[in-house]
Amino acid sequence: MRAARILAAAERLLLANDGELEMSQVAEEASVSVGLAYHYFGSKSGMLGAIIDAFYDRYNAVVNQYIDPDINWGVREKDRLLASINFLYSDAMAPMVLGKMAQTPQVVAIEAARQQEMIELATRNIRSGMSRGHLNPHIDPDIAAAAITGAMRQCFIHAFAMKPRPDAELLAQQLWGLISGAVGLSKR
Repeated sequence: MRAARILAAAERLLLANDGELEMSQVAEEASVSVGLAYHYFGSKSGMLGAIIDAFYDRYNAVVNQYIDPDINWGVREKDRLLASINFLYSDAMAPMVLGKMAQTPQVVAIEAARQQEMIELATRNIRSGMSRGHLNPHIDPDIAAAAITGAMRQCFIHAFAMKPRPDAELLAQQLWGLISGAVGLSKR
C-alpha cells in the first residue's frame, strides 16, 4: 500500500516536472519519510525502474489480453493494434516512457527484457495464425515477430516526439500495413 502510494506520487512528480524528480520530493508528495522511499526502492534509479515496470505491466495487460483465436488473425490483430495505440495515447506515463525517458539507462534495460518477452509472444501468435491458415506459411515467424515489435516501438517513440501527435487511426493504418506485410497477409 505505501509502496504503491510512493510510486503514484513519483509518477505525478515526473509528469509535473517534465521527467525530473528527487526522492525527497517523492517522499513529501507521498507523505512518507525519505528513508521509507529508499527502503522500498533502494535508489532513485530503482524507483524509476519500478515506475517503468508498472507502465509495461499496464501496457502488456492490454496488448496480451486474450482474444478468441478462432477470430480471423488479421481482424483480431488489427483490433489488438488499435487497443494498444489507444492505451498508449491515454496512459499519462506513455509520453514520458516512450518520449523523454526512452533512451535512459532504466528504460533501455527494462525494455530489453520486455521486448524479448513481446517477441516470444508475437512469435507464438504468428505461428498460431500460420497453423490456422490465416498467414503465409513460408515466413519465418521469429523474424516477423522481431521486425514487428521493433518497428512498433520505434514508431511509438517517434509518434510521441511529434507535435502534434499523429492521429491514432492513421498510426494504426500505417502500422497495420507494416504488420500485414511482415506476416505475408495479402490485402485481406
